[in-house]
This record gives sequence, structure tokens and C-alpha cells, in this order.
Amino acid sequence: MNTFKIITECLFAAVPAVGFAVAFNVPPKYLKFCAIGGALGFLVRSVMMEYGVQISLATFTASILVSFYAVLWAQKSMAHPRVISVASIIPMIPGVYAYKTMIAIVELANRGYDMAMMQSAVENGLKTFFILGAIAFGLAIPGLLIYRGKPVV
Repeated sequence: MNTFKIITECLFAAVPAVGFAVAFNVPPKYLKFCAIGGALGFLVRSVMMEYGVQISLATFTASILVSFYAVLWAQKSMAHPRVISVASIIPMIPGVYAYKTMIAIVELANRGYDMAMMQSAVENGLKTFFILGAIAFGLAIPGLLIYRGKPVV
């Protein structure tokens, strides 16, 4: 595992987190938390995938961690957790898989049925679906556990 590569990728993952935070009108004092959250989530997902964990499970774990991080810092800074967590999750959106799915679907429409294109569309579409589901559930779980009115058990 190349440490320099992972650190560089984490720094580059912080950029879209801050960019989307600015686009969502997050106050400037919270931008550093969004950057740290984006880098943290990408780091956890990358390290887990490096050790052979599937991308959907790694994304689920990373999004839970980012959501707990957001809840922690939101309570300390008197902000809503979604201010930090939504922008921090953006670097983990499966854009490449969604792009490959759409390209395969367009090729199917243009050329007609092809088994390889159909397999590519289904495979990448399912990966996109499960990664987005992992992100959604990962963002929801910490809020459900922490802000729950009744005990879990």
C-alpha cells in the first residue's frame, strides 16, 4: 500500500467535498470539517478496498464513519450534522460506474442487443445502485442511533 498515493488521493477527495459544500451554501467556518470528512471517508474506503473488502461494504462503513464524525462536530459547533455529512460524502459517489452504465445503455440503444454490453450495463448499474444505497443507509444510521427517543434495545 503506497502511503503517498493514499494521502494524495485523500487531499484530492477533500476538494470536491469543499466544492459541494460551497455550492450548498455551507457557512465558511464549516468548510474545514467538510474537507476533513471527505478525506476521512475516502481514506477509510480506500484502505478497506486495498485489503479486499468490496466497494459497497467499504462505502457503507466509510459513510457511517463520516456520519458519526459529522454528528460529533456538529454537536460541538452547534450546527446540523447534514451540513457536514452531505458534502463529505460527495467524493464517494460512484460516478464512474454510473457513467459506464449509461454508456452501455446508449450503445445497446444504438447497436441493438449485445450480450457484453448488456452484462456491462447490468453489472455497473447494480454496483451504482448498491453503492448509493450504502451511502444513504450509512448516512442515516448514526442519526437514528444518536437522536432516537427510545433505547435501541
